[in-house]
Amino acid sequence: MKKIIFLSMLSLGSTATFKAQGVGIGNTNPTRTLDVTGNTKLSGNLYFENPGTFSGPSTQSYLLVRDNSDKVLKRYIPATSEYSAINSTVYYITNITPGGLTDFDTKIPSSKYYLIIGGFIVRGVNDNSNIRINQDASNAQYIPQYSARSFELNGTWHVKFTPNNNRVFNQNPEIRLSVSVYRKDMLTTVNNMINFDMQAAQTGIGSVPAPSLP
Repeated sequence: MKKIIFLSMLSLGSTATFKAQGVGIGNTNPTRTLDVTGNTKLSGNLYFENPGTFSGPSTQSYLLVRDNSDKVLKRYIPATSEYSAINSTVYYITNITPGGLTDFDTKIPSSKYYLIIGGFIVRGVNDNSNIRINQDASNAQYIPQYSARSFELNGTWHVKFTPNNNRVFNQNPEIRLSVSVYRKDMLTTVNNMINFDMQAAQTGIGSVPAPSLP
């Protein structure tokens, strides 16, 4: 078997070295079972049953990721990346009208990242905790009271936080939004949007499709 592999490597213009410690392709001193110097092309699937644990500093670590834009395996270097794979922050937004925050541009490019609002805190001016939203004359209990959303507009992520049912705050609010940002090329699976037509009914049952696998 080794002779067949060796002749195959020669026909491709490469050299293979067989030693007790392993097989070297492109080098004469393999240090692993398979030690390749140069680029490697793989036309089939790649599986790691025991990838091991890196114990060195993060500045010397690398990740192998699949870029969902072109389905190509690439090296991801955390030390030189523009942002990390997952980023979390809190937006503290002030000087808001009683109608709430209708459009705040985060300047985060939607072509590279996903943005998710994970939580919020609402206070009045100077951290006043007595803030509330008005209620119409019918005393109807509108639940949920707020809408916290992220949306794409003109290539960047925007956030919105407003009371529901045309209600307003009784004073100018100050809003803290807990935001998580994910690199798109670090996500292995992104499912399609789920649409379900309620046909003006207040109750309904929708089917959820199975997640798509990479």
